[in-house]
Amino acid sequence: MPTYTYLCEQCQTRFEAFASIQKKESGWKPACPRCGSLQVRQTFESVGLISLSHSSASESGGGCACSLRRD
Repeated sequence: MPTYTYLCEQCQTRFEAFASIQKKESGWKPACPRCGSLQVRQTFESVGLISLSHSSASESGGGCACSLRRD
């Protein structure tokens, strides 16, 4: 189940919530666990990725698979 990060606009608490994609797409928003407010907005955190490739960054176009050509 996906994890979403939210920020409460009332008390500025940052928290995570779990919800199915269907529930999230239906407009569901969690209540702040600290103050109970429904005035929350989703935030986006950076995600760390680990490459399992043995090639160097210069061989793969800077380490981003999106730059590899598929001829």
